[in-house]
Amino acid sequence: MSVSPTDSVLTSLASTMLKNYYAALIRACALLGILMCVALLGVPGISHAQAQPDWLSDETLKRLFPEAIYTDPPAGEPPLIDVHGAGSHIGYVFSTEELTDVVGFSGAPFNFAVGLDLHGEIVGVVLVEHAEPIIDYSSMGEQLTRFIDQYAGLDVSGSISISGQGTKGDIDGISSATVSARAFHHAIVQSTRIVARSHGLMGGAESTAMADIWKFEPLPWSELVAAGAIEQIQLADAGNAGEDRESNTLDLYAAVVNPASIGRNLLGNMRYGENVATHSPQDLIVLIMGKGSYSFVGTKVFDTGTFDRIRIEQGERTFALQRKLHHYKYLPFVSAEGAPKFDEVGLFRIPVESGVDVLAPWKLVLTVDGNDASAQAREVELSYSLPSRFILPPAEPSAVESLEAPWRESWRAQANNIVLLSVGLLVLTVLLVGMHRLTRHARVYHALRIGFLLFTLLWIGWIAGGQLSIINVFAWLQGFISGNGLVVLLADPLLLVLLAFVVVSFVVWGRGVYCGWLCPFGALQELLARLARLASVPQWSLSHRAHRMLWPLKYVSLAVVAVASLWGLQAMAVASEIEPFKTVITLRMERAWPFVVYALVLIVAGLFVERAFCRFLCPLGAVMAIGGKLRLRWFKPLKRRPECGSPCQLCARRCPIQAIEPSGAINMDECFYCLDCQIIHNDATVCPPLVNEARRNRKLAIAASTPAAAAE
Repeated sequence: MSVSPTDSVLTSLASTMLKNYYAALIRACALLGILMCVALLGVPGISHAQAQPDWLSDETLKRLFPEAIYTDPPAGEPPLIDVHGAGSHIGYVFSTEELTDVVGFSGAPFNFAVGLDLHGEIVGVVLVEHAEPIIDYSSMGEQLTRFIDQYAGLDVSGSISISGQGTKGDIDGISSATVSARAFHHAIVQSTRIVARSHGLMGGAESTAMADIWKFEPLPWSELVAAGAIEQIQLADAGNAGEDRESNTLDLYAAVVNPASIGRNLLGNMRYGENVATHSPQDLIVLIMGKGSYSFVGTKVFDTGTFDRIRIEQGERTFALQRKLHHYKYLPFVSAEGAPKFDEVGLFRIPVESGVDVLAPWKLVLTVDGNDASAQAREVELSYSLPSRFILPPAEPSAVESLEAPWRESWRAQANNIVLLSVGLLVLTVLLVGMHRLTRHARVYHALRIGFLLFTLLWIGWIAGGQLSIINVFAWLQGFISGNGLVVLLADPLLLVLLAFVVVSFVVWGRGVYCGWLCPFGALQELLARLARLASVPQWSLSHRAHRMLWPLKYVSLAVVAVASLWGLQAMAVASEIEPFKTVITLRMERAWPFVVYALVLIVAGLFVERAFCRFLCPLGAVMAIGGKLRLRWFKPLKRRPECGSPCQLCARRCPIQAIEPSGAINMDECFYCLDCQIIHNDATVCPPLVNEARRNRKLAIAASTPAAAAE
């Protein structure tokens, strides 16, 4: 049968349409399947068993565990999230805020997401949020990122400390934000160790128990002995003395100081933090104490470096103690209440890498030398086993230890700076107490003042970072309101020492001591103003009326910052940028150009009007003036004369900050204690009342001598 051309075309067209239909149907089914996979598996994201906490986003999880496929819901105590890869469990992720109560410099909490693998290593740390003003508004993002990245790859059972030495486990902090860095470090390390211990990751699968480095209870010497934390042997006639020789004796004590309840009681908090807390909890750290005429240290160690009279044995291993290898440290005393007075105290640390087991029994072997060459040496043993009271058993997931605040680490790290600052404050106190004698010698006084201002600027400000700010004031206030006031105060030891001194100075001298002597930015302004006068830069002296109108502006600045603080620390930090302290002192001009330009404008203004910012704009100065109201009114260290103000106006004209009223009274709310008026007051060749008195005395002397001469 023949087929017409038309039928052939129609058949071909129908066949093509049918093929296209099937192809479209197949593509639609494939697309539907892909969409179903996306809906069910979360591709290309990560599958979650249920809604995850706000702090954990897919991006955060991928940064910590790039191979993550899905996670379990948060569970357990401590609360954490199990992370799974391709068919296997690969680690944990958790929040520092949920495991610690550490607060930052601002007094507000912060949060990091931390990843921990199944070998006890930190895989990474991601910042979730923080409220540290200086980091947010001081272009320190790169430093913060570098700081956080250092934790990746660290074994949580090893030593992790902020030292900046560049070795593994030594974290380089954030310059100009050391308090914040230490708080971050404490939260990251302590929360990670809590999780690692609760899952048997502290030191490997073969060791799930460990020395209790978290729990602390104050115990006197007698209770430590009764608990078995301290072991003792007594040796009479230790050196085999003959009848004609004096008998040698030794009471030898030993203790493992890894557990906080032993170490902190015996060493004190500071020495425990320096010599124990920063090392691996699996190192064996032993305190050896001797009382008697026989020395366990001996003398050969100073030549050979090895202690020839003592060694530690554990099982088949023998550890010959060496000064450098075992980090020997001489201690002057034992801190425990009721402890005897010892002749020798030494601290030894045997790293876990040497094969020592801090939980296993060990022996301290003492070699007792004879008193002469013919006498044989003998050995005595002190056996020690760490009591179970000071050992954490295999951890249950519900075991969460309370954390010790990180302020102790700050005080420990700043010990030398605290001493130097205290010496500086003592020198300043002596200068102020002896101001009347000192100001009689103008050149000596000016040399001392310039020297102290240089110390304030260079060391307190640029080296030690001790520039007080209005941020500190509001952070402390908000800390007390939130119940964290003591923690916030203790977080920065230098600022706390300064604060304590300033509060005392309020009562004795008023507001001027800090502003005039201890403020680094104020010191910079005064030193530059002195140079400006030497260079004959014209000085603009405002009228008293103009001063009366400009003085209140600093209180307006304070009010603006106070109102901004009601919107939170971040808003307050923005308002506090009226202070140039962070730009000039803390960050040394390493900021965005608008901040630098603003700071330079204020500095240049101070060349023409001395301390213009301090006098008219500084909100911290307003706080100091308010604090100065605590001054004892009956105590007037700055001397005046009846002629001051009427008729004499010399001090008022020469006061560099115009803090003397036309009446001659010193406005203590504005006085910076430069003591220029006291120099004039004590100078008989400058002070008009003294000059007039000297002139009258000369006239009287001449008058008295004239009749006598005539009589002759």
